[in-house]
Amino acid sequence: MISYSNIRLVLLLPLLLLAALRGLAQVYPEQYLQQALENNPGLQAQQKAWEAAQQQADISRALPDPTLTAGFFTPPMERFMGNQWFDVGIMQMFPWFGTLGKQKSVAEKMAESQYQQFRDARNSLYLELTRLWLEMFRKQQELHIIERYQQTLAAREDLIYTRYRAGQRPSGLALDIYRLEIQLADLENRSEKIREELVALKEQFNIMAGREIQAPISTPDNLPPVYQRDHEIKPESESFASNPRFMKQMLEAEAAEVRSEVSRLNTRPMLGVGLQYSYFAPGEAAMGQMEGGHMLMPMVSVSLPVFSRKNQATRQQGALLADAAQFRQQDIVNALQTQWAQLQAKISNQQRDHDFYNHQLDITQKTWELILNAYASGDEGFDELLRIQDQLINLEYRMLENLVEQHQALAAMDKLLARNIFE
Repeated sequence: MISYSNIRLVLLLPLLLLAALRGLAQVYPEQYLQQALENNPGLQAQQKAWEAAQQQADISRALPDPTLTAGFFTPPMERFMGNQWFDVGIMQMFPWFGTLGKQKSVAEKMAESQYQQFRDARNSLYLELTRLWLEMFRKQQELHIIERYQQTLAAREDLIYTRYRAGQRPSGLALDIYRLEIQLADLENRSEKIREELVALKEQFNIMAGREIQAPISTPDNLPPVYQRDHEIKPESESFASNPRFMKQMLEAEAAEVRSEVSRLNTRPMLGVGLQYSYFAPGEAAMGQMEGGHMLMPMVSVSLPVFSRKNQATRQQGALLADAAQFRQQDIVNALQTQWAQLQAKISNQQRDHDFYNHQLDITQKTWELILNAYASGDEGFDELLRIQDQLINLEYRMLENLVEQHQALAAMDKLLARNIFE
């Protein structure tokens, strides 16, 4: 079971965890996040729900509405004081001592819980915007890669003519020229597809950020590398003390504890204080009646919680709900730790893949140079040259995708620990 006193005391990460993460340079589209905070309708709905929950504190601490009663007599009732025409009474009930304060405390904690739900929605939006922004960076870089290889491939036309100089094997010359044109057309087709995907990503980003759908978006020229880290670090539950999901469940658990006390107080009697006013018109003296008048009568009432089974069930229900809230809190901690472990494993695998792709790219680049020289001397065919170029493009794609996915995983880690833009 989680100790609330320890959670309140430990609000920062362990020093070891901070030291391990210090080298990670994560980038975010911060220039667009404030617009999303102000214009995203989902966040605005969450904010209004939080403001509405704050009003519950004033509602909960208020006394029950007083009860007004009135009675009229037709014909008037003959009394000693005179003929009674009507009476009016008002009664105010008071819950047991301390009940209103406890109810206010519950409402305040639930309002704070609603705020944490708003934070969670905001952080989820920020993470999704970051993911889209990094994907746009990846698409832009893919276009640069294709453009570079298009220029490189187009320059190989002179190499083809050099190889078949003096009219040697004219059919081979035409065939290689056709292969070159086919490859250039394929690269252009890839480029068009990427541009369409980039347009869709920009529109999606602008809609989520509450911007004009065609508004321009700037992306970074490059992303910093993700440095090697210690993947054996396993954060304690206190490391997630700022996570809105954790804080929301902690506040709900605390509210459940107080609500359990409210349930116990609700099985106590309620006290009522009131005042009744009666009007008497002048009566007949011959009948011994007086000349009428006014009468005020203070009144007191007490509710009687005599149904013991209902009262006992009410108290047990409050205690069980409090226990359930604590178990849910522990379940949230377990879920956060599981997500953290998954992200650690993902980054570890991505870094391993990065080293592999980097090694493969170096070897393939050397192979490209050898085949290029072999083609010029007539020892290799042009199709082998094109095949190696495809390998180079695919390896650069994979390295780019690997880098973007590592930054996306780091952003997800920041979200779990509520750091950087998620604070």
